[in-house]
Amino acid sequence: MAYISAPNPKLPVTTTTAPTTAAACTCPACTGLKCLDRTRYFAGQLLTDGDLNHEQSYLLAKNRLHNRFLHGWGVVCGMQVVCSECDGWVTVKTGYAIDPCGNDIIVCQDYPFNVLKAIQACCKPAQTTSNCSPLRYTPPPPTCQDVSQTWCITIQYQEQQSRMVTPLQQTSSNGSCGTQGQTTMSGGTRASSSSSSSSSSTCGCSSSASQTSSTATTGACEPTRVIEGFQVGVVCEAPATSQTDGPQPGTLEYQICQCVDGLKTLYAQNPLPVGYSPTDQQAYQAVCNYLSTVQNALSDSFVTHCKLESKLADITVPTPPKDPQPDPDPAYIAKLQQVSAKIGETLIAAALDCFCTSLLPPCPPDPCDSRLILACVTVKNGKITNICHFGGGRRQVVTFPALFYWLSLSGLGPGLSDLCCGEEKMRERFLDTTYVYREAFTSTGFSNAAMMNHYVTSYVTQKIGAALTNAAVPTATTVDLRGLVGKNSADVSTALMSYQIATAPLQLKRDGDNNANSNIIVKDISADPAWTDSAVASSKQYAPAAFNITQPLTVYFKGDVAVGFDVTNPTDVLNNQVINLQRQVTALGSQLSQMQKQGAAAQPPGGAVPTTN
Repeated sequence: MAYISAPNPKLPVTTTTAPTTAAACTCPACTGLKCLDRTRYFAGQLLTDGDLNHEQSYLLAKNRLHNRFLHGWGVVCGMQVVCSECDGWVTVKTGYAIDPCGNDIIVCQDYPFNVLKAIQACCKPAQTTSNCSPLRYTPPPPTCQDVSQTWCITIQYQEQQSRMVTPLQQTSSNGSCGTQGQTTMSGGTRASSSSSSSSSSTCGCSSSASQTSSTATTGACEPTRVIEGFQVGVVCEAPATSQTDGPQPGTLEYQICQCVDGLKTLYAQNPLPVGYSPTDQQAYQAVCNYLSTVQNALSDSFVTHCKLESKLADITVPTPPKDPQPDPDPAYIAKLQQVSAKIGETLIAAALDCFCTSLLPPCPPDPCDSRLILACVTVKNGKITNICHFGGGRRQVVTFPALFYWLSLSGLGPGLSDLCCGEEKMRERFLDTTYVYREAFTSTGFSNAAMMNHYVTSYVTQKIGAALTNAAVPTATTVDLRGLVGKNSADVSTALMSYQIATAPLQLKRDGDNNANSNIIVKDISADPAWTDSAVASSKQYAPAAFNITQPLTVYFKGDVAVGFDVTNPTDVLNNQVINLQRQVTALGSQLSQMQKQGAAAQPPGGAVPTTN
């Protein structure tokens, strides 16, 4: 990994290299919450440099605490990466960011950065060094032309000590004020102009980049200023296949999955499934192990109904008969099944507790790296062809100015002005064109508590899944459709018919109702530009995990492969009913016309009607 250090545009630029490795995060850049103490002053107190430095350390720690846990980390404003006049160079615009440790990163003036030089230094490091917390993996050096590579530009907080002065009390040292020696704090590595003070560690395990050394320089001169700056570097973008699927750590989805998924897996491990015929001793041992496993799982802190653990403690597994029989005793197995059912009920209640506690935001995890990704650039034949700020890892801090900036795009201000301050005709036109014909704004919405409860219930059932939903509510008839994403039409039809959702095989490439499946709409999205490759790849995690088989269903196909499922919205249901009525009317009209033709053909010539005496 290559960095171009720039603590201040007026300071000299240095280059260091450190290749990344695939090692796990064994040394976080900064760790969790720490208890703080501040200096108390009193009359007659003897103050030393340690007391004054501690005062600064306390204020810096409070600022980092405030930034990291209240605002989060990422780019606050600015820091756009734009093209430069020189090939291989980019310009980082002025801006402000907060690094994962809470340090303030300020780019006070546009900063030019040589991307190609940094890439070359990263691919061909001068020496092998360790790096235990990389953002990306370093690829082998490029050996061919006409190949596009994507590299991400990072920025990192950095400090430098400067403005050397001679102290009143001299100390023994070989240094002198004329050398203007400086000490650079970079990623926990202390690199001084003196070789004796340099460190071989470059991964940041020993100290944080935001810490200031109190013994940075020993000699006749001491620095009187600490310049807060930044460090720009590059990392190779990881291949798409190496990205982790599912929710990211630190999100609500991730917290729910971490808690609920384990309980769902545990619930599925029924020790006495249907068709299993163990001996009495085997069944006894399986239920005992299951009870012990559940007790260990619920010993975590997410349980809020404290009686759950007491219920588990009160569950006793009956011992098998004293005289073992070669065949299982049906009465004894039935008792064990009742015990297993009680354990399952406890797991369902614990899953609800787990979901509720997941709604409370936890403290953010320890960051493994103190760098921020600003943008990713595409390089080909020694030239930068594209700069992308989205999708490459750039993270934006959501602030009130940022919200105002984003909301200004929707015209919210002028819209409210028309609604609240406009004339009567303007207000009527506003309502007619903006709200009445928008499906997102209905007459019910969340204007009553029942709709909100219905929405919350639907969300919870999707998170805990079909198995726990059916177990918690005996009358529920839900199925998990996520496993059908990526299946062909034949497999999907067979599964839907087994779930009693479909009554016949699905008809593909038809936007509308199937003749035999009045509650299913099949849509071919092959020509829909909204269904991009990334949307199709992530469609499984959006498929219903607890779909009620009595609801209307929409199935999306791309070719012969199912790429998504969704509950049919009321508008499509109504349109579907209209289409059915139109087809019925057309069919009745055809039948009536056919009957008229047949009646006309049966009349005798001349229009005379035969009579009988």
